[in-house]
Amino acid sequence: MTASGRAASCAAAFFLFLIVLVAAAASAVTAAVTSPLNQVWHTVVDGPVNTSRIWSADDYVHLIAFAEHAAPSPAAANAIAFAAAQIGKPYVWGGTGVPGYDCSGLTQAAYRSAGVEIPRVATDQYSEGVKVDLKSLLPGDLVFYGSPSFAHHVAIFMGVVRGTAVVLNAPAPHETVRFDPLAADDLFAASRPTAAR
Repeated sequence: MTASGRAASCAAAFFLFLIVLVAAAASAVTAAVTSPLNQVWHTVVDGPVNTSRIWSADDYVHLIAFAEHAAPSPAAANAIAFAAAQIGKPYVWGGTGVPGYDCSGLTQAAYRSAGVEIPRVATDQYSEGVKVDLKSLLPGDLVFYGSPSFAHHVAIFMGVVRGTAVVLNAPAPHETVRFDPLAADDLFAASRPTAAR
């Protein structure tokens, strides 16, 4: 084989090696990006409410991306990202993180992670936040159930998927942090944590 033939053969082998290397790197990046989303989806599919029948995995990916992008402030976007990372953790009465959360523990921890201090319990979170009309909700807004004198539940509004408003919450004992449809039963108000305006 001539010198130019060997050079061409080496160049072709090197080029093939580069293609394999780039493909492997792309595969690794894709796996790293989608792995947390797969975990979210498996948590949802295995959840007791079977929300996977309502929405697809793509719906969840788009919802998280949309919510962070459409949030009214960087603090609200950071709170959403923190809360989404807690999906699958157990509901724990009075919980503030380890091993899980109750509803207001989740919302407080989410906003605390974004540098915004809000009170510990739902009624106080309602009282302190800037009130938002329920028709003007933005991702990151807190929605309250019960009454102004006693808010028994709070959740984080995420957006709308296929015509259904969605919240992220720690719903109840024996459940996990998850996405749920925004129920209207005793929904009474919404607020936007002060520093998230």
